[in-house]
Amino acid sequence: MNNIYDFLMELDKLKTVTRRAYIFDLSRNENSAEHCWHLALAILTLKEELNVEIDLVKTLKMALIHDICEIGAGDISIYDPQRSKKEIEERKYMNQLSGASVKIASEIMELWEEYEEQSSKESQWVKVADRLLPFMMNLNTQGKAWKEQGVRKSQVLQINQVTAKLAPKVYQWMLTQIETAVERKWLIDS
Repeated sequence: MNNIYDFLMELDKLKTVTRRAYIFDLSRNENSAEHCWHLALAILTLKEELNVEIDLVKTLKMALIHDICEIGAGDISIYDPQRSKKEIEERKYMNQLSGASVKIASEIMELWEEYEEQSSKESQWVKVADRLLPFMMNLNTQGKAWKEQGVRKSQVLQINQVTAKLAPKVYQWMLTQIETAVERKWLIDS
């Protein structure tokens, strides 16, 4: 039980990682644990509504663990030019975590690697949902995080190419929303 306790208390640290995205009522930024929970719900919704053929259990596990690396590296915006430097810290933390004395630690590492490599349909759908949710949160908050970071339309289009490929109907909806966001000055038109 001590190993389980230590492991779960380590993972609880994900609640302390603050993200750029705001929660629904704009009262605060969300944390990474909340994001992972919301992502799992998004996966359930997308699977049912879009008839996505994926291994649901595997995909939900991946959604729940994909940002555990942020415990060691912190969160950095997808739009931050320093983002690539964070990958070294993420990998270092995940290697450390994979040595934990609980059976699930190695599975978490395998799922995280798969997500990072985007080597399966499940990992790609987690990425779609991981791009879609912050996009939706920015729509809900009138682009608050986008405006704070000076995000450009071209950046939003670029990071959502995985959605264009796997979920073209979702991407078409996003394109309409992006144009509206530009018109409302939530995104820079370039």
